[in-house]
Amino acid sequence: MGSGDRPFTNQIVKNAKLFERVVSIEPSVTLFELHKDKYKFPQNVSFHMMDLFEMNKNTLGLFDTVLFIHTLEHIEKDREALSKVHELLLPKGKVLIEVPALPFLFSIHDEMLGHYRRYNKKNLAAIVDADKYVIKDIWYQDIIGVLGSLYFFKIKKTKLASDDGVQLVKNQGNIYDQYIIPMESFIKKFIRFPLGLSLTAVLQKK
Repeated sequence: MGSGDRPFTNQIVKNAKLFERVVSIEPSVTLFELHKDKYKFPQNVSFHMMDLFEMNKNTLGLFDTVLFIHTLEHIEKDREALSKVHELLLPKGKVLIEVPALPFLFSIHDEMLGHYRRYNKKNLAAIVDADKYVIKDIWYQDIIGVLGSLYFFKIKKTKLASDDGVQLVKNQGNIYDQYIIPMESFIKKFIRFPLGLSLTAVLQKK
């Protein structure tokens, strides 16, 4: 759900060992068309310019897994979105969620990206209907990113569309991707962070 300009779908296809099909939904015309021909996908991967709330089980069938990768924060009615997805899941189907974390970090950066909110464990769990889902797991990721976001976006109020923002992504962003993320990925095999820049959850349909 909310496949954007398709890089997350590309990552799924590259790293998944076996799948029957992958269906990517994106309601934005701009994002749907942006990198339409950038990636090559097998025939069992399809893309549809469609709003989640327009879907039903007859539209594209039912699914064993639904992913919201940095999508729920863009949906004003996030609780209703999860309830809608419940209709599209097979029995015991799962919802995998990743969202920006920690409401106190909400900044001009979030506003620019069209975020309605950032989440913590409490407010993410609050939008999950206990009659429909079991929360199988919920955890924070990227503790170092909290410091960077606090400094660059809350204190300095850096705009990503500005010259400073472009340099930030080019310089610190590259270092972050090459060194910080792999280091954190190794550490989280042994411990979980008490907070982080993003929050991940796994739900299962009752």
